[in-house]
Amino acid sequence: MKLLELPNVRKSLITLIAVFATLITPYTSHAANNIKIAMVYDVGGRGDKSFDDAAALGIDRAKKRYGLSNLSVRELVTVGTEFDRENRLEFLAKAGYNIIIAVGPSFVNSVSYIAAKFPDSQFAIVDDASIGQINVASLGFRQDQGSFLAGVSAAMNSKSGKVAFIGDASTHDTTDQNNFIAGTKYANPKIKVTARQVTGGLISEVANLAKSGNDVIYSTWSKNGDVLTAVIAQNKAKRAVKLIGLAPDQFFLNTKLAFPYLIGYVNKRYDTAVLDIAGITVSGKTLTEFIDPEAGVYGRMYSLANSGVAFVSMNSNSAANTKVATARTEIIAKKIALVK
Repeated sequence: MKLLELPNVRKSLITLIAVFATLITPYTSHAANNIKIAMVYDVGGRGDKSFDDAAALGIDRAKKRYGLSNLSVRELVTVGTEFDRENRLEFLAKAGYNIIIAVGPSFVNSVSYIAAKFPDSQFAIVDDASIGQINVASLGFRQDQGSFLAGVSAAMNSKSGKVAFIGDASTHDTTDQNNFIAGTKYANPKIKVTARQVTGGLISEVANLAKSGNDVIYSTWSKNGDVLTAVIAQNKAKRAVKLIGLAPDQFFLNTKLAFPYLIGYVNKRYDTAVLDIAGITVSGKTLTEFIDPEAGVYGRMYSLANSGVAFVSMNSNSAANTKVATARTEIIAKKIALVK
């Protein structure tokens, strides 16, 4: 995942805005029942075992922490078309909600368009850092850090000394692949890594990787559950293959079927991001006070350092867990330079 690269001038402006807002805007506490928070889920809504459930956990935590009633929170679900996304966002803007949260990167175009149309409304988008509008809080994630740790875990859990990466070729982004490879080499310089960027055909792809001796696969593919289906099939064929996944993107990670084959997964904490933006809203602050000057975004970049990104170990050996913990500490301390 590539971070938003803003010119130095914009970064300086963001810093000045942050300082200025701190000086002139006193902290105020609004009664929770005066707050109106809206959330627009991606296709499926609650129960999708993916993006929407992860975000819903955050809004449920916000209700409990800030005493928000069901009347204070409006939840809508898009049918997935760009027209529908825009309509729902516009409806909420006209209804005067204090913050409108869009769940997932599929909302990038619609949020950018509607936020420009309603400059006095405040928006947030979860899992994107590409919108540079001051009334949009971009809640991004350092997925690259998680991919590095996935590489460490894969190398340390491999018995064959061969591991693989499967990504989505349609994203035209190899950041996760490159950092996964860097993580494997950090853990074991002699490890052999095979990387595949695919558009489909995961059943045969995983079969070929397994036949070549790859016994751990890290996959960021999330369009369907084929990678899990393929891994299960290879295990039934007596080829021991384990999987490392990406949450909340991959809905199948939350199934009992997946557990026996999972070494672990990279977790982007949607719930933490939603809880944070709800807290900013309840406190009566504006988005000009929710700025990450270091990352150069209006909003916040979630990482290992602020526990917004984590590597969750499951069926992993103790040596791998120790190595992952060490790598995590070194990434936070900036002793490890990640691949751009």
